[in-house]
Amino acid sequence: MTIQVGPEGPIPAQVMVIGEAPGAEEERQGKPFVGASGHELTRMLHEAGISRSECFVTNVCRERPFANDITNFIAKAKKDQTSDHIQLRDKWVKRPIVSGYNLLLQEIEMVKPGLIITLGNVPLWALTGIWGITKWRGSMLRTSDSNIRLVPTYHPAAILRQWDWRAIAVHDLRRAAKYRFADYPVPPWNFLVRPSFGDTVRTLDNLLDLAHQQPLELSFDLETRSGHIACAGISWTTNDAISIPFMCVENQEGYWQAWEEAEIVYRLYLLLTHPNAQVVGQNLLYDAQYTYRHWHFIPRVYQDTMISHHVAFAGLPKKLDFQASMYCEQYVQWKPDRTAWKVGG
Repeated sequence: MTIQVGPEGPIPAQVMVIGEAPGAEEERQGKPFVGASGHELTRMLHEAGISRSECFVTNVCRERPFANDITNFIAKAKKDQTSDHIQLRDKWVKRPIVSGYNLLLQEIEMVKPGLIITLGNVPLWALTGIWGITKWRGSMLRTSDSNIRLVPTYHPAAILRQWDWRAIAVHDLRRAAKYRFADYPVPPWNFLVRPSFGDTVRTLDNLLDLAHQQPLELSFDLETRSGHIACAGISWTTNDAISIPFMCVENQEGYWQAWEEAEIVYRLYLLLTHPNAQVVGQNLLYDAQYTYRHWHFIPRVYQDTMISHHVAFAGLPKKLDFQASMYCEQYVQWKPDRTAWKVGG
């Protein structure tokens, strides 16, 4: 006999917590998150400043999957699809996920949460179409249908197997706690992308003037393609930055005329090697190899964030997207976008 495990919590509720599927103890008691992973979830929520009693707690799937593995209800490849599978979003899944998903949409309509916390891959995918909790955890997202604030993090069951993820998940839950009553802020970003020659020269000259007057912290980053510099990014405040392109999908000869590129590179040299320049970046040894090879100078490096982070937290990942997920006030995973080169983009 199939046992359905229902939700638990107040209606309405400001916070909705959504897991993947019930386990053995949840099946026995008929309630979500009452086993070992549920107790850990309660503790983590408490540490983040959220009382579990204020949360509506549920799962996408209401039936316990074989071996407690929700992926047994999801076809991993086309060859795994059977007559029992139904298409939901971009995947083929079995009926327990489809029926649970339909119930979940009804619950969201009843509960009217201000913010949803998703635990694991399946609820993140069910409500946003995104798959990949390791990459997307901590992102400040919204549901694709109802535009509700959503913060994904690791499932407590995964944390019990990988304990060093716990501090990361608590960090994500603190972000959720911060925005359960308040909307995500809209940063006053002022980014120059695909700037004109005049805007580029004017910006670099203004930064040089500032460097003549006082120490100037500059965040610097290169994007490369096939051994060449594709673009250079410089930011001088939290909200002000310029991205200077050099390679161009519309023109194999490059974004600038030769004399324009020479003027820009010369200004970059003056700025990035200025005695008052404090150049900050991620893994700057990589960027310095390119600036030296193509532009014949090395920036005046003040801080490498990869080294600083690794010294402080040697056991945590060092990649920039992970650091951004932990330190940035406004964070959404961006790495999948970097592979898409478009005309005019």
